[in-house]
This record gives sequence, structure tokens and C-alpha cells, in this order.
Amino acid sequence: MKIKTVKKENARAEIEVVLSLKEIETHREHIESDFLKNIDLPGFRKGHVPKDIAEKHLNKAAIFEEMVQHAISHSFQDIIKESGVEAIGYPEILITKIAEGTDAEVKITTALAPEIKLGDYKKIAKEENNKEYSFEVEDREVDEAIYNLRKMSAQQKIQDQGSEPVSWSDIKDEDLPPLDEEWVKTLGQFKDLSDLKAKIKENIEKEKEAKNIEKRRMEIMQRLVKDSEFEIPQLFLNHELDKMMHEFEHNITMTGMAFDEYLESIKKTREDYRKEWKEQAEERVKTELALGEIAKKEKITPEQEVVEKEVEYLMNQYKNQPGIQEANVHHYVTEILTHQKVFEFLDNCK
Repeated sequence: MKIKTVKKENARAEIEVVLSLKEIETHREHIESDFLKNIDLPGFRKGHVPKDIAEKHLNKAAIFEEMVQHAISHSFQDIIKESGVEAIGYPEILITKIAEGTDAEVKITTALAPEIKLGDYKKIAKEENNKEYSFEVEDREVDEAIYNLRKMSAQQKIQDQGSEPVSWSDIKDEDLPPLDEEWVKTLGQFKDLSDLKAKIKENIEKEKEAKNIEKRRMEIMQRLVKDSEFEIPQLFLNHELDKMMHEFEHNITMTGMAFDEYLESIKKTREDYRKEWKEQAEERVKTELALGEIAKKEKITPEQEVVEKEVEYLMNQYKNQPGIQEANVHHYVTEILTHQKVFEFLDNCK
């Protein structure tokens, strides 16, 4: 593997990589096996086509490209380390030369880690962790949860009887099942009404405790970001804005409305939103930078086997979605798991 690094303006670096054919070929058996499982031919069940027949229908170019993608993902951390740059954020990966049976050339564009002056994160975490957060459950909360369960039971009964679906608000109190032991037993493995109430109370306590942990973590990060100094690479900020736009577009399309139609209806453009979100994006970037800096200072890293397992799962989930690059998925998983371990570290600052 040959690596050449060129630093660019705006805190960027371009890493040119030559992946040797020998290195790429180490991924052939695994990739070909996956392709063979997905061969679908008349007269055979998918995944059960005899190997000698299936091999004649393999797309060799597609297989080789997938092998290159796997080689990049597998070697990405070594590439970054050997390049001598301190990269952050999501890299832009472009295969610049690829032909079966030859070395492949790749260009990786990444943001460079900026100078960060962190506040005293241990002190801040300790102060927030020592604050009292109540997760006491009141009787009215349990009663409300049981009332809602009765409404759900009534709604299900009406639907099972073949009636038209009714909304939650249309269900009257007289439609509710009686609050007795017979109804409790229809809900699952509960001994009696007291047992049901105890389990509901326990679940509400766990929900409140989880919300308190999340609230405490948010307070720590808000204080830390405020007490720290950052330089934000434009490439990193652009990626965060891209991510926010993707999330927003997905939410709109889930309502059944095309995103472009939505924009036209409110007389806005994507660029309008990007300008509005800039400050929010900067805060999100600062939080990510702070978490990454803590991980670096405290030498916090996720277990590699856990990362690889999650990457494999996600790649299988999104294998039919175009534009998914394994190296970016690897980076995403590593970042998420690292942040989780950093938060666990901060939780234990007492």
C-alpha cells in the first residue's frame, strides 16, 4: 500500500492511496460468497444455485469494486495513521482508478483536527453528577398508565369485533374493561392488579432514570462547549449541515409528501435551511469535537470486534441502498461507540 498526503487550504488533507492487488484479493472469497448467495435464476431457489452455474452469472466488475471498498474499510485506520494527519469527521472517498486484476487508486479527502482548548470536563461532570435528580413515581402516574392500557384494550376489542377503527379520543369510559383480575391476566404474566402496578411503577422509574442520565449528559456537554475554544473545519461543518438536511428530508418524505413539493409550498430552498441551521450545526460540531478530544486524552476506544460486527450488520441492512461506502459506515460506528464510552466515562466522574 502506497500513501501520499497533500495538505490543502481550509484545514483539509488529500490522501492518495494505491491499494495493491494482493491486498484487494484477500477479500475475494468473502465478497464472492455474498454475491453467490444472491444469485437468482429460474428453476432454483435464491441462494441455492449450484456454485458452478452461479459463478457464470457473477458480475466480476461489481465484485472487484466491492473488494476494493472492503479493502479501504479494512485498512482505513492504518491509512490515516500512516498518512501522518490527524483526521476528523467523515471522509470523502473516491476511487480514482479501478480495473480487475490491477492495483486500485483511491483519494481520501478529510478534515484535519483543529486546535481545541477543552474546559475542565472532569470538574464539570463531577458537579453535574452530584446534582440530585428525582425519579420518584407518583400514584397518579401509575393510575394514568393503567387507564391508557384499558383504553388500548377497548380499542383492540372494538377492532376485533369488525367495527370501523375508532380514534383514541372516541373511546368513552363506559367502553373500558373493568379494572379487575380477569382483565389483568389478559395483559400477560401478571399475578394480580398489585403486581401490574408494581411492574408499571418499576418501568416508569427506569424511564425517568434514563431521562435524567440524558439530561445530565446534555448539561455536561453544554457547559463544556461553553467553557472550551474551537476551530471548526468547514468540511466538518458542511457534513453536519448535510446530515441535518438528510434527516429533515427523510422526515418530510415519511409524511408522504415529496421534499421538493414541500419546499415549493413554503417558498424556501435547501440553502435557506442551511443558513438557518448554521448556528445549530456549529453547536453540534463543537459537541462532537469535545467528545473526540476527551476520547483522545483519556485513550478511550471501542472494542474492534464490536465495531466490525456492527459494521457488518449495517452493511447487510443497507446493501441495496446506493452510495453506501463501508469506510464511512466504519467511521460512523466507531464514532458512535466512542462517544458512548466517553459518556460512560463522564458518568463515573464523582
